[in-house]
Amino acid sequence: MKLIVAATIMLQVLAVGIQADPASLLTCVRRPLWLIRIILAMFIGVPLLGAALVKISNAPIGMKVSLLLMAMAAVAPLLPRKLLKLGVGAAFADSLAAVTMVLAIPLVPLTATMLGAMFGRETVVPVASVAGTLASTFLVPFAIGMALKRMLPVQAPRIGEWANTISNIALVGIVLVLIAIQFGTILPLLWQSLPLVVAFATGALLIGHVLGGPDPREQTALAIATVTRHPGLALLIATSSFPNLQVLPPILSVIIGCTIVSIPYMAWRKRLLAAPATPGVPAEAR
Repeated sequence: MKLIVAATIMLQVLAVGIQADPASLLTCVRRPLWLIRIILAMFIGVPLLGAALVKISNAPIGMKVSLLLMAMAAVAPLLPRKLLKLGVGAAFADSLAAVTMVLAIPLVPLTATMLGAMFGRETVVPVASVAGTLASTFLVPFAIGMALKRMLPVQAPRIGEWANTISNIALVGIVLVLIAIQFGTILPLLWQSLPLVVAFATGALLIGHVLGGPDPREQTALAIATVTRHPGLALLIATSSFPNLQVLPPILSVIIGCTIVSIPYMAWRKRLLAAPATPGVPAEAR
């Protein structure tokens, strides 16, 4: 199952890479302030939010640990596709995802160490392991997609369409199977921990939204990037630091909860970004 999930994600990222413009990947890098915004929102703000919520929550211990794991696991391989559907420009979406992946290699282990110290537990996440996970789920398939676009300019778009279609069907099937298998565990966990998950998702969206700056598209992009975490990375940290704890059901519960909480925000932003500009009226006021 793990290999199927990885292959599915790689296919979707490959499709995004085929559509990407190599020059656009430097969009965020050319603006140092944006690098600071990304670090503050995704690698500092959300982990601190998770730690604060866990300290005051009465949720089951497995749920608390899983929420902390997801708080550490910044970045999301499928972020560009999600942002494109909302109306965020491809150049900014691709650059945000790529820059976040690179930043995560040194910062995720640092975040894990920091949160471990806050809770009196040694948490060691090897940089090489993080780099390997991110390379396999984003960097390598993204680069392959861009290479295919260059080598096969005529066939590449069709390859991307097929990769996207196959991966979408497979991903929906995998999610439904996992939920069906773990349903008896996930539903009670999510219900018991609903205030914790809702507060986490809402707080993450708010952090990204506030730090996203005045441009509504960039604001939306950082908010969605901040609330979207990498479950594979969370499982990697769990394997190295909590080997005896069953974290898959609570991690699925956090993902489901964050997805549901994000729906109203995404609908609002999609409607706002699709609205025609009105002279003299700020986008946020429409």
